[in-house]
Amino acid sequence: MSCCLLVWGFTACADKWDEHYEEMPAGLSNESLWEAISSNPDLTNFKTLIAGVGYDKQLASSQMFTVFAPTNDCLSAAEVANMIALYKSEKGKVSEDENQVLKEFVKNHIALYNHSVSSVSNDSIKLMNGKYGVLTPNTIAGVDMLSKNQNYKNGVLYTVGSQLSYKPNLFELIRKDADLTKLSEFMYNPSFYYKVFIPEESVEGGLDDYGRTTYLDSVFSQRNELFSYLDNINHEDSSFWMVAPTDALWDQLMTEYSEYFKYPADCKIKDSLEYILPRLFIVMGTVFNRTFNTGVFNQEKANEKGAGDITIDDSLMSVNCFRDFVTRKRAWAGQAFNYYEYYNAWQSDGVLANTLDIDSCSNGLMRKATAKWPIDKLQSFAQYVVVEADANIWELSKTVNSAGDSIATISAVQRNASRDTLDEYNFYDRVWSNGFVEFDPVQNRQNHTATFRIDNVLSNFGYDIYLVTAPAIAYDRNAPEAQRVPTKLRITLNYKQENGSMKTERLVSEVTTDANSMGYIQLASDFKFPVTNYGLYNYDTKPSVTLDVETRVSNSELNRGTFTRNMRIDCILLVPHGTMEEGVVPAGSKIPTVDQGKPAMLMKPHGDTPQATTFYMRR
Repeated sequence: MSCCLLVWGFTACADKWDEHYEEMPAGLSNESLWEAISSNPDLTNFKTLIAGVGYDKQLASSQMFTVFAPTNDCLSAAEVANMIALYKSEKGKVSEDENQVLKEFVKNHIALYNHSVSSVSNDSIKLMNGKYGVLTPNTIAGVDMLSKNQNYKNGVLYTVGSQLSYKPNLFELIRKDADLTKLSEFMYNPSFYYKVFIPEESVEGGLDDYGRTTYLDSVFSQRNELFSYLDNINHEDSSFWMVAPTDALWDQLMTEYSEYFKYPADCKIKDSLEYILPRLFIVMGTVFNRTFNTGVFNQEKANEKGAGDITIDDSLMSVNCFRDFVTRKRAWAGQAFNYYEYYNAWQSDGVLANTLDIDSCSNGLMRKATAKWPIDKLQSFAQYVVVEADANIWELSKTVNSAGDSIATISAVQRNASRDTLDEYNFYDRVWSNGFVEFDPVQNRQNHTATFRIDNVLSNFGYDIYLVTAPAIAYDRNAPEAQRVPTKLRITLNYKQENGSMKTERLVSEVTTDANSMGYIQLASDFKFPVTNYGLYNYDTKPSVTLDVETRVSNSELNRGTFTRNMRIDCILLVPHGTMEEGVVPAGSKIPTVDQGKPAMLMKPHGDTPQATTFYMRR
């Protein structure tokens, strides 16, 4: 799991300027739409609104529009006053495209180009805010027309007897729902949600006195960096479902999740990360794209299968999961962990079963969680931390040679797991990522230490910590007897405390490795780090968590050939407490305690039913 620091954007799409113009049909009124609206006594309130938000200039221009204008009977002066006040309160803070009044009312009653109706009209037209409405001979979006096909030099005017309803998309609904104010505060936080100037789409107006380019027409787009985690839930041409926590549930989650993201006092971005991450991990995994979850949304019955035999096709995949099985295995060192993917979504404890439908959105459906949050943290952000030896070496023990140079006492040699026809020598599926590191002594007069950096640990979260070792035969079935002996190790953990100081803790004073099999050496049970280092990989000049693995073999043991000072380390595992056991089979599971005579290492699922996803690592 890696941390991104919220630096994304999306490309705004716009029609080419020239496409906004059309030739004026012959014989039409010489008046503009704005002149027609201004002179109509039934449209005085609409006129006041249009002028109050500065849209009179557009309707007086040569750009072609179709306007569906509500009369005074359905648009009051008080409503107009409130909308103008809201428009001004947002002006300059968000782009014109995202101003609520422009987007939800003004542009909801205007379309680009000429749209006249006939007795057989039945067209879906795109309004200026991106919404769609069906245009029939007598209605627009289900609203009756009072007058129609009034043609002017820059478009067509209709009057309507009701305001055109605005159907929000998922993102807009978050801000409108009174039960989702905490979610809204996060999603609309100006740190993530802001307007961006687009010079290449703006009209230049020359240079000012300081030689800077000025613009006659400045174009902005609205950016929300959180969409990189949730997909573009504001897009009208997509279809999503989203699970959202109500305010009371949000507060409960924040109380719990904030404890997992406590940073040390010397972390320069402490405040930002402690604000962002607990909230981000509430919302990650809550958005589902209908295009690859159709069967689940439709509650199609899964094929009859035996216990523990539920396929990926039966799961509900959020936009944050790795949909491709091969990609998931690659991301998790050979194990296809199903993070952000949920089985049995409609069962009593499923993701969708305990949520409530609210009104559908223009691009999907929002489901609110009120009493219980249906996404277990073990299914989302509380993940296995797999520290592969080859990619996480921080330091090797050193000595000074005769020339006075400091040199490492061991070298790190990459070994690939063997694929052998005999199971005794086939380690291809037993080694994480099918590779490990052999630390080979450069000089064998002393013991050696390899130090590994450990990133992305959570604070105040219980981990079981394992060191995974490999035998010589894992890469060479013909390894000589001198190499097929164990070594003795001492393990020490170094980690930061809340005040930023380092603490050293001996986890294991001495342990003997397995000379013939993969070894899972448990170093700690339910260990809790006082602070997290999640997302600090590119900020820490020195890692805040390291593990020292040191040989403890005497010269006499080495000379007798009973032990070696070679270390063969596959990885370090930090797993949520109790999620990995050896030789234990959950009730009802068909997974064997042994596989072809080898003990099984069981990895429990992350919040799913044991029968569905438990699998094992052969030792």
